[in-house]
Amino acid sequence: MNPSRQFISNIVEVISLPVVYQELRILFDDQEANVYNCAKVIEKDSMLSQQIIKIANNPFFGFVRQPDNLYQAISLIGVMQLHDLMLGYLCMRAFSTIPKQIFNIHAFWKYSIACGIASKIIAQYSQIDASSQFFTLGILHEIGHAAMFAKAPEICVSVLKKHQLDNASIPVLEKQLLGFDYTELGAEMMRFWHLPRLYQEVAAHHLHPRHAHEDYRPGVEVVHLAHVICQDLRVGQHSELIANNRANNPLFSSLPAHIVEIIVSNITAHADSILSSLLPEKFAVSDTHRRQVRR
Repeated sequence: MNPSRQFISNIVEVISLPVVYQELRILFDDQEANVYNCAKVIEKDSMLSQQIIKIANNPFFGFVRQPDNLYQAISLIGVMQLHDLMLGYLCMRAFSTIPKQIFNIHAFWKYSIACGIASKIIAQYSQIDASSQFFTLGILHEIGHAAMFAKAPEICVSVLKKHQLDNASIPVLEKQLLGFDYTELGAEMMRFWHLPRLYQEVAAHHLHPRHAHEDYRPGVEVVHLAHVICQDLRVGQHSELIANNRANNPLFSSLPAHIVEIIVSNITAHADSILSSLLPEKFAVSDTHRRQVRR
């Protein structure tokens, strides 16, 4: 068994998604599944029901009206889009038990939501099917880091200290100390959850999209660009990067020159409200922390 798979096998109890998700996955595979079927399953999980209504009420997702109940919320979101938005919340919930003294989970998910917003916006301006899936792909692309902190917090802290002292690459340090890096672990988690191949490719290759399978490379490139931008959101930091992508990558030829400003504006306007919609209640507080894990 490879090291990342062995690591996953040791934290199955932490990262397993709830039974309600497994039941919904069966429904999603059924061509005749409808809003009523989904609502009956989700009602079994009161926390999930509340979060779905909150998500549907969030202005970032642009739904035409505000729902009053779960049935209306699912009707607005749609059965296919429901999977991706629900998945982001359930993954956050799975890792909500990590002690705050070990891992700043609030700051991590705030950053992840910023990447989700950036991925969705970049996809909308790109030559690609800009489904809501890109929001969740952006949220989950660094999920391997959360899993590492759940099982091996001392090693993760050591990696961060070495990175800060020597400016060494975090993935390189992780490989030295664990035998794998967070991208490998994230991809292994996507396989464990039986998520679509695009999720696996994004988790594995968002640092180096050229390594992704060609069928999934456009999606990986979208999240890669979002990842780079969200590492430093200061306006003007990525002007050359955006210009090069617009000129040399047909996928991004329609990106506006001021795409970073658009992304920053949306993150400023919506990140906190999305965080409160997705993060379990005990963590949904004002962000006063800087992100701990940086590339």
